[in-house]
Formats: sequence, structure tokens, C-alpha cells
Amino acid sequence: MFLVIILFVTATFVTCEEETMKNLTTVTWAHAVNNKTYLEAALASEVAMLEADIVLGHLTGHDGPPIPIMAHPPATTSDLSLAEFLSTVAQYNNVNNKQKGVKLDFKSIEVFSKSQELIAPYSKPQVTFPLWLNADILPGPVKATTTPVDPIKFIELGANHPRAVLCMGWTTRYGGNITEGEYTPEQIGSMLRLVNEQKINQTITFPVRAGLACNSQPVLLDLLRETASLNSSMTVWSSEGDSVEVGRLKALILTVGLERTYLDVPHDLAAKLNLPSTDKVKH
Repeated sequence: MFLVIILFVTATFVTCEEETMKNLTTVTWAHAVNNKTYLEAALASEVAMLEADIVLGHLTGHDGPPIPIMAHPPATTSDLSLAEFLSTVAQYNNVNNKQKGVKLDFKSIEVFSKSQELIAPYSKPQVTFPLWLNADILPGPVKATTTPVDPIKFIELGANHPRAVLCMGWTTRYGGNITEGEYTPEQIGSMLRLVNEQKINQTITFPVRAGLACNSQPVLLDLLRETASLNSSMTVWSSEGDSVEVGRLKALILTVGLERTYLDVPHDLAAKLNLPSTDKVKH
């Protein structure tokens, strides 16, 4: 009887995972999981992916050389290090069937470099929870002024972790008074050249800002078509208050396909999109 229960639970978990892969928009997110309190809450919640920011800094009350910590610029202190963040998530996943993945957003190439040994144990083949390595590596819309993370070094260091998904995006300047913009053919072309010239051979997802992506369907379709051999996807994200043409965004997502689109947007925007839920997706 005990064995039957185990087999049933395992089969149910596999089935749920397969259903999710047919509709990636159903994957749920926790954001800025940059302190112990929020990490504990995120692990206790139903969300599937924990997004967190990594900078070089110090643990609260500690001195010495800066280390990778969980914080968003301009903050340089935290009560949570990258090492503890990863070990805590791994411990949770070791005792829970429903695995939680992590999206690590590196704010500089320096912190990514200093994080290599910390990431390595979790990028081994026997570790199964999703591991995403994220950075904005190219300048993007609308004449974005934020300095990107060094693209060549990011890809080279990311290759040390072949199990990980490379989440490679563009810096953006959008929201507030800026309500129009798009990803240009030149910006998409720069990303494609990087992928080809650096001979990337691991899974990629391209994070694109919703208000810009909805105006960029042709070039985004080109990008995903040209990288299909890498099991590429797009991850649509949005900040609160961004101007988004909902109809255009829904058309983009349905054209790309629910099986190739992660959706990481505010709840009100997700509700307006009214996308098919997993049980309505045709198999």
C-alpha cells in the first residue's frame, strides 16, 4: 500500500510537470527574494520560481572583503548571502516533491565571477531544480542608459554551468513618461550574433519587457526561430504601471506559443490577458 501511494504521488508530480511544460505562462514567480524573511515566505508559498538579485556587498554587521549577497542596487548589505540562499532552497527541494527553481539576477560581471564556486554544486546533473542565470547583457529600448553586464564574460562564465538556463536580456528605459518603444532589428541582431559567435549550446530564455515586446512581434519571432535548436523561450516581464497594449501582447504570446512563453507580470495585467489555463491547452 505504501509503495502504491509513493508511485501515485510520483506519477502525479510528473503529470503536473508535463502539463506545465505545455503552458509555461502558468509558472508562478516570487520577486526580489533578497532577505531571510522573504525567502522563508516564498518557500512556504505556492510559487514555482524564486527570482533574486545578487550584488557584491556585506552581510549585516559583518566586515571584510565583499561577497555575493542577495540585494538590489543601490543596496550593498543584506542578512542573506548567495551561499545561504542556494543551500536553503536546495534543502527545501531535498524534502519536497514540488521543486522550486531559482532565477539569479546578477547585477555585475564581478559578482557573477565571484559566484562561480557557489553556483557550481547546484549546476551538477544530479541536481534537478530549475537554475536560471540572468543578466542584462546588451543595451536596449528606449535608448537605455544602464550599463549592461559584460556579454562575452557572462556567456563564458555561464558555460561553466551547462545545466543552467541562460537568461540573457537587454537593459530598458520604459515606464513613467515613456509609453512607446520596441526592440529594434539591430538590438535583436546583436543578441543573435552573440549566440552564434559564442557558440552557445545550452538552453536560453530571452527576458523581454511587455510594453516593448508587444510592439516587436516580427523581430522576436525571428529571434526565437533562429535559436529554436537551443530550446529557446521568451520571458515576458513588466513593471507596475508600464503602458502595455494588452491585445498586442496576447497576440504575441499566442503566436510564439504558450509552450515557449514564461509570463512574469503583475496580476492585473495577467488577468487582462486572460490566457488559456493549463487544462484548456490543446495537447
